[in-house]
Amino acid sequence: MLTTSGPAPVEVWRWRLEPGEEYRSHPHQAGVVETVSVTSGRMTLVVDGAEHVVEAGQTATCDADAPHVYRASGTGTCSLIMTVHLPPGPA
Repeated sequence: MLTTSGPAPVEVWRWRLEPGEEYRSHPHQAGVVETVSVTSGRMTLVVDGAEHVVEAGQTATCDADAPHVYRASGTGTCSLIMTVHLPPGPA
C-alpha cells in the first residue's frame, strides 16, 4: 500500500496469499519490527522456527531480525496488511 525508494520509518503492505502459499523472509537489520493484521483467512507466522496461527481479525507483531515466514494456512485466500517499522537512522 505504501513504500518509498529510500529509507523511511514505516512501510505498509497489503498482501494476498493463496492456500499453502508462503513467503520466506531473511532476517532484517536489528530494530526492524513487523506487524501483521489478517483481514480474511488464516495465516501461520513462523519466527525463528516457532509457529503462531493468526486468524482473521487478529494482529501479530515480531522482531524481524530473525528468519520469518508468512504462510496461508487456511482453506481460503489469506489477506493481510503488514507494517514494517524501521529503526531511526543516524541523527
